[in-house]
This record gives sequence, C-alpha cells and structure tokens, in this order.
Amino acid sequence: MAGPQVGSSLNLAVIELRRTPLHPEIDMLSLVIINPKITKIFGRKYQMWEGCISSGTGKAGLYAKVPRYKKIELEYLDENAVKQSKVFSDLAAHVIQHEVDHLNGILFVDKVKDSKTFMSYSEYKKMRRATVS
Repeated sequence: MAGPQVGSSLNLAVIELRRTPLHPEIDMLSLVIINPKITKIFGRKYQMWEGCISSGTGKAGLYAKVPRYKKIELEYLDENAVKQSKVFSDLAAHVIQHEVDHLNGILFVDKVKDSKTFMSYSEYKKMRRATVS
C-alpha cells in the first residue's frame, strides 16, 4: 500500500507478503519503504500476474500480466528512518516495483503490454487454483 492510495502525499509504502491458499509458495516479507529509489536492475524484465486494490477489491478485482525486473537493488529509509540498501528478487522485487510505481503516479494497468491478459478476480482465482492443485 503506497501513500497516494490512501490520500497521502508521503513517499512511503508498506509491503506485506503472506502465504495464501492461492499462493502457498510465497516468501513472506514485512517492509516499510520511505523515499525508495531503485538504484540497480538486474537482467531482463519478465511477465508476472499482477493485481491491485486500486483497480478493485474482491470480486471486482482486475489482474493482468506486467513486465518487471526479477531482481533489483533498492535504497530507502526504513520505519526508523535508517538508510538501507538491499537487493530484492522474485516476488518481493516485483511488488516493490509496483509500489514504487504508485509513488510515481503509475498504475499497473499502465504497464500491461498485452491487453489480452486482463482478467477478473474470479477468472484469476480459477486459473491459480488449477496451477496450485
């Protein structure tokens, strides 16, 4: 969740990655990033499914494939205003890029390259269940 999503002009995002029935493979993460800056990218972009509460929640949710870097280096202040520089990869890197975009006024729908990948939450849920089972 980024500041602009809750009506705040703060350059701050709170990231919480948890395992769910649809995503039991997730590496959990709790992170506060203040004034984040992606300082390095590694490799090429890859397509990954992405959704956002800004496009609707629950059954009103919207998903699509978005190209993101698999690995990034991020400089930021943590929740104690201590400067950090860390490398993130996989889903954490993907979500951080999504939230940094929010802080720059960019929504995931602006990054979708193939509009045929758009789907509703119920379609996404059905697809995920088929791949998790």
